[in-house]
Amino acid sequence: MWTTLERRPMVFDAIIAIVAFAFFGVLDVSRTGWTTLPIDAVFAVALVFRRRSPGAALGIAWAGAIAQLFVLPTFINGNVLIAVVIYGTSVADSRLVSRLGLISSVVGGILASVKLVLITGLFLPAHQQDGEAALSKVLYFVGVAGVIAATLSLFWLLGMITRIRRALMSERVDRLESSQELLRAELRVAQETERTRISREMHDVIGHSLAVIIAQSDGARYAVAKNPQVAIEALGVINSSARSALDDVSELLSVLTGSDAHEGSLGVADLEGLAKNTRAAGLVVDIHETGDRAQLAISPDLALYRVVQEALTNALKHGGPGTTVKVDLDWSDDAVSVRTETTEGAGPGLLGDDLQPSTGGYGIPGMMERVRLVGGTVDARPRDDGTPGFRVAARIPHSPGGTE
Repeated sequence: MWTTLERRPMVFDAIIAIVAFAFFGVLDVSRTGWTTLPIDAVFAVALVFRRRSPGAALGIAWAGAIAQLFVLPTFINGNVLIAVVIYGTSVADSRLVSRLGLISSVVGGILASVKLVLITGLFLPAHQQDGEAALSKVLYFVGVAGVIAATLSLFWLLGMITRIRRALMSERVDRLESSQELLRAELRVAQETERTRISREMHDVIGHSLAVIIAQSDGARYAVAKNPQVAIEALGVINSSARSALDDVSELLSVLTGSDAHEGSLGVADLEGLAKNTRAAGLVVDIHETGDRAQLAISPDLALYRVVQEALTNALKHGGPGTTVKVDLDWSDDAVSVRTETTEGAGPGLLGDDLQPSTGGYGIPGMMERVRLVGGTVDARPRDDGTPGFRVAARIPHSPGGTE
């Protein structure tokens, strides 16, 4: 029930006004007479509008106070409701209404003192001589005006404190909502980054394996009639490549299920197996290594593997039979340099075009992004020595310089 009333402030204030009118009406009638009821009713009406329209409530309260000043012989208990109206003005959003409430507190105290001290003489001592009476009027006028003005101003100050607290709470809520929105934005970025990373991994894993499988299946199709043994060997390579791709995809999907088995599964130690599968598909692959091999961190190790894998995959897709890929690994104290040079073969590759890898897919951009994330650099472009082909040069530090 209380929650329902809070959702309807006018109804709630109307109930409060009725209760206040009944309470103070009984007190004032018993003390002064029935002539006080209209003034109590005016103050009660002011309560109804104290939240919906505090400026109007202040005007109504002033109307009741002025009527009381001229009509009633003394002040009534219902004047307590004026303090509630003053409180409502300081809570209001309008600065003008708030300032009028504070001014009303001071002016109301002065007018009340005029009524109580100068007009009715209610607070003045009796049987004083003229000089003493004049001094008493001054002292009592200042004292009564100060007390009433201070009391009303105290209610105004309480309303101002409430308003400031509400503003602080609203600001805190806004900050929390902004923080939550920022967290949601960061989560969306992280999700998009993860999707991109998984897409890049899928391209690296499946793209290379399918290129090998297509090349071998084409060879097996033409060799099955003339040289069944070659077709059998090609089918073996297809089987090996498919199983390898399945294992790699399983490890990749383990990331999505929270498993850590995927990390570090591929690296420089797997390059010879990668080259073996590619040689079986018809490429001539030569891996040359200089310097002392260092133990790479997980991310750089995988990045090095993907650079070589992408170079071999592109050579297989775009080169022809006899395409040569030379892979040079040069180990230094703080990094490993990877350089691949592809020399185009005698005929078209799987895609039937020259050895110019497309930049519209995930391959080369994904390779560049992967190397950048581990703090390395990479340059991929057609060869500029007059020989048809492509070259990739990358430098990968031993420890990752970024995170995925």
